[in-house]
Amino acid sequence: MKKILMGLMAAILLFVLMVVVFFVIFFLTGEEEMLADDEEAVITNKELRLIIQERDSLTVERDSLLQVLAMRDASLDSVGRLLTLKDADINVLGETLQQKDAEIQALLQVEVNAQEMARTFATMSLDELSPIVDRLSDQVVLDIYQHTSNKRRKFLLSALGDERAANLTNRLVKKRGS
Repeated sequence: MKKILMGLMAAILLFVLMVVVFFVIFFLTGEEEMLADDEEAVITNKELRLIIQERDSLTVERDSLLQVLAMRDASLDSVGRLLTLKDADINVLGETLQQKDAEIQALLQVEVNAQEMARTFATMSLDELSPIVDRLSDQVVLDIYQHTSNKRRKFLLSALGDERAANLTNRLVKKRGS
């Protein structure tokens, strides 16, 4: 986009300069032809002043257009820098989004695993369940407990023992309260 605008500005500037050059050449050549055709024709001071005045006017206009072009170039550069910063922000946000998606997928997998283990534990007796839950962390037991049916929760709590069952209950109640 910047290259297109720069090319467009350069083309406009070149066009204006060409118009000025052809305009000056036209007048100078036209005057030379008049002098060559009519040797008696003489450029008067008044005509010379008008030509100089026109040339000065065109020079002022050209300088004004060059200033406008310089300001547009500065604005374009500023917009380009802003776009670069915004692109960097978008890239950072995209990476953050990918990380969050990965975290969500990991949490979903934990939920699926907890559901599967809850179904497996539901088929076990209290004697089979006790040695297993003794080796599990409180967080794993909490995740499995949340996916266990109400009927089977008492077996899981019994397998934990009084103290761990009370701790799990406290954690579960605090978690729901927050």
